[in-house]
Amino acid sequence: MEFDRTQENDWKSRRLVTSVEAAEYLDISERHLWTITHRGDLPAIKLGRSKRYSQADLDAYIDRRRQDGRSGSEAA
Repeated sequence: MEFDRTQENDWKSRRLVTSVEAAEYLDISERHLWTITHRGDLPAIKLGRSKRYSQADLDAYIDRRRQDGRSGSEAA
């Protein structure tokens, strides 16, 4: 049986990371991660007393920030 790469990509997009990992991935402080989460800019999944972030949501947040940056520079 051959390994299906689409399943691997699907698994990676649904992978959950800790707040420490999410902050490192976004290159921001954990405090700023908390701020954007509570502001509603980045969804989090509550598991017990901790929060997890999906890789897909982190990538979508980055994409939105890129678009915001482009639209701001085009308006100038």
